[in-house]
Amino acid sequence: MENIAHSLCGWRLSQLAFARDVGPRGWVVGVVAANLPDIDVLHYPVDYDVANWYHRGITHSFLGWPWMALGGAWLSRRLLGTGTYADHLKLWAAGLLSHALMDWPTTWGTLLWWPLSDVRFGLEWIFIVDPAYWLALGLVPRLLRSWGPAEAARAGLLCLVGWAFFGAMMKEQAAMQAPEPVRTFPAPLAPLFWTGIATDTSTDTRRYFLTPWSVEPAGSFTSNAGRYIECISADPRGERDQWQAVAPVITEESAVPGGTRVVVSDLAFTSWASPGSFRFSRRYVVSDDCRVVERRAR
Repeated sequence: MENIAHSLCGWRLSQLAFARDVGPRGWVVGVVAANLPDIDVLHYPVDYDVANWYHRGITHSFLGWPWMALGGAWLSRRLLGTGTYADHLKLWAAGLLSHALMDWPTTWGTLLWWPLSDVRFGLEWIFIVDPAYWLALGLVPRLLRSWGPAEAARAGLLCLVGWAFFGAMMKEQAAMQAPEPVRTFPAPLAPLFWTGIATDTSTDTRRYFLTPWSVEPAGSFTSNAGRYIECISADPRGERDQWQAVAPVITEESAVPGGTRVVVSDLAFTSWASPGSFRFSRRYVVSDDCRVVERRAR
């Protein structure tokens, strides 16, 4: 989930009764705690690949964020001078936990048990940017401000949870529209629109555009399998690319001097507004002896 939603969630958590003793600047603690796991994006200017591979890693893990909570509570208690260490620790724990829980329903998910496991936990209910989260956490509490800060904040958080579960129900309803079993992903910035990817990909991968009440065939693609994919996966960079992709397919395969150009794209992020474009694609040149001699973002 993007950082506007995380910030709003941290702000609302700081308004709940359990965080009251942190003091009037508790909202700063809540916002920082809710966003701190994304500090790993500082890798991007240094090494883009490393950042992609380890984003949502140890700082998002149940094995990592408790240590951040302990240290953050000590620091904020020292800087603010209000409340007890336990007061600060509760708000830090809530903020950091909220980050993991908000990333979990998204398409890409999060690495809840890294470094013990590099399995991504992603429910694929909500796209990583969803303006409904902003409305639930920003507008709803404001409309209900006469209830008092804590009650209004609680209402906003409940609306947030309700929207996530509503997305889960709509996902199941949309998947039922497809003529075959599909793995279903929320379309970018298009609530109630979904991309269905056929789960039987032994020969090709079929895509559908879905809503809870309709289905539209949206192309057939070469499955992410075969000799060239084996060659790409044998390269350490290609192996990580394949792990990172959610629903990869081959969207281009053409002969070039000394080998074959292969483009692998991730169908999970297909935009209904531009179905012929792909948000995440990698281009490889695989030599005749199965070496990756070129790799770049398309």
